[in-house]
Amino acid sequence: MLNFWTSAGNCTVVDWKNFMRDVCAEHLNRNPVVIGGVGHTVEIDECMLVRRKYRRGHRVRHQWVFGAVDIGTTQGFMIPVDNRDAATLLPIIQKHILPGTTIMSDMWAAYNNLQHIGYAHITVNHTLKFLDAVMHATTNHIDSVWQKAKQAHKRRYGTHRHLLSTYLAEFIWCRKFPETAFQQLTVDIRQQYPLSVTLYIV
Repeated sequence: MLNFWTSAGNCTVVDWKNFMRDVCAEHLNRNPVVIGGVGHTVEIDECMLVRRKYRRGHRVRHQWVFGAVDIGTTQGFMIPVDNRDAATLLPIIQKHILPGTTIMSDMWAAYNNLQHIGYAHITVNHTLKFLDAVMHATTNHIDSVWQKAKQAHKRRYGTHRHLLSTYLAEFIWCRKFPETAFQQLTVDIRQQYPLSVTLYIV
């Protein structure tokens, strides 16, 4: 996005990249991703994005991220979470996934009550297989999204924990506007940083 800053110093480029990610994050704050609905299928899963490699290096607190993708629209969300329990995940699901959605997941216990809060719920047991031949349940789509997010994470040689949410926001924002990213970026900047014009009458 900022390859044209070829003559800028490293600090300047980093500052501008941080600014662009903040713009993406603010867009999602103002326009929360809502996916699914009747007739839609959404896959959900959790992924650990911050950990020690091969159990080496300084100790770091594991960082889990909860995510979902609508397999029809390919839109989704990723949110860092401190816990993977029902008290944490179910409110996120209710905020970002419309009632009536068919949700596919693994057999993580936090999802056990989805059918009681307005969703159809289909599970796949990953200890046995990755596709339920009867119900056609799978999490292959969200797994593919995790793979792309991890590839971006590796290209950066890791991510500072305090910047993780903005990197995830940038990733989701780019998926939301794959063909119109530059145009949307200019719109978001204008909305978030409106020009203040003062008229002086002489």
